[in-house]
Amino acid sequence: MRKKEAKDSAGSSGSFASLSTASGAIAMKRLSAICAAAFVAALLFLSVSALAADGEALLQGRIGYVDFSRALNEVGDGKRAKQRLKIEFQEKQQKLDRLQSELKSMKDNLDRDRLIASDESLKKREEAYNRKFMELQQRLDSFRMEMASKENDLTQDILSRLRTIVRDMGKREGFTLILEKSQDVVLYAPDGGDLTDRVIAAYDKARGLKK
Repeated sequence: MRKKEAKDSAGSSGSFASLSTASGAIAMKRLSAICAAAFVAALLFLSVSALAADGEALLQGRIGYVDFSRALNEVGDGKRAKQRLKIEFQEKQQKLDRLQSELKSMKDNLDRDRLIASDESLKKREEAYNRKFMELQQRLDSFRMEMASKENDLTQDILSRLRTIVRDMGKREGFTLILEKSQDVVLYAPDGGDLTDRVIAAYDKARGLKK
């Protein structure tokens, strides 16, 4: 009887030991989870604090903006480049207009003679019309590419000089940030933050140009 009680007591002790061990493991897991959550919370707090500090520093600094599209069109070099492109465009457009007129005349005559001309004659005229049409399309594509390339060549130097002026102005006058307005980066800003007129004047002065 005593042996059975001792055995039962030993079994109970083993069970309690197992329960104690399991409870300890659960407690350790909970403690680890709490520590991990606390660590993540601390990181988030530090990140938000850093962002808030950066945002506060940004708000306390000087912020300006420049409309590069307007500056490009209003500086002296930009006006001359625009006029040069306009003249070249008009000259090439006149040539394309003549081709289009010839093509329209060919089409009108072809449609008019469909009922009276022979099949062989119509076939030759249609082939000639198609060749003329393809030639016009190729010239139009070439014209667009050429004008885009020339516009890029004429404006890149101007834009580079404008950026240099903006950077120098920002450093010299202690601006924290200068944004570009024409690409919808600036949704709202007071009029006092617009540096475009000053940038245009500085560009023309550096180039020895008059308004």
